[in-house]
Amino acid sequence: MRYILWLLWLAFIVYALFMAPGNSPGNDPIFRELLTLQSREPWLLTVFSWLGIFPCIYACLLLRKSVKTRGAVNGKLVPAWPFVLFSFGLGAFALLPYYAWTSPSRTGSAYEADVGERTLAAERGKTGIARVAASKLTHLVLLLLTLGMAFYAVSQGNPERYAEAFNQSSFVNIMTIDFGVLTLLSTLAILRDARDNRRTGYWAWLGLLPLAGPLLYLLAEFEQP
Repeated sequence: MRYILWLLWLAFIVYALFMAPGNSPGNDPIFRELLTLQSREPWLLTVFSWLGIFPCIYACLLLRKSVKTRGAVNGKLVPAWPFVLFSFGLGAFALLPYYAWTSPSRTGSAYEADVGERTLAAERGKTGIARVAASKLTHLVLLLLTLGMAFYAVSQGNPERYAEAFNQSSFVNIMTIDFGVLTLLSTLAILRDARDNRRTGYWAWLGLLPLAGPLLYLLAEFEQP
């Protein structure tokens, strides 16, 4: 899995730099309209907004528990927060390296728990960010925003205009693929989180439901004694 994720990351970079069709962001009016939230196409605004919600969802999955948010590579903990932070601007470009780097290798697990007082102390105290990421209210608000944008797009949007923009704008082309990659990656994110929290791996299938699936997974979690 590690090598597949690295290859996917490299392929995505090559595609974005050299192969994406349409106008580049520098002379792309669709990009400028989206950046200023002035686009008249609801589907474009919705997918663009969802790409802002997706990093929040990954933050909830990765940052809500101090120790379980980090993988271990060669016995050293890998903090998730820098990757989550960059994902707000780079999406899957930022998150794929984290999941590739912390994927299990043949020589050992990438999810070894840190043993000793440091781990126990980290489990006892949650940061403010961890508390917000773990809050059911946060998950519910994100779910309502997701569903609200979906209703707006379905009720008022024109998929044909989105398809035209997909071919005319390299930004729309890349952001659409980024959305698909983030959706597929969320299945792996849920699978790892479920394993860490002793939940069944079948929850991972919810990741195929864009945004709402991971949020439903988070809302269905109960604190273990």
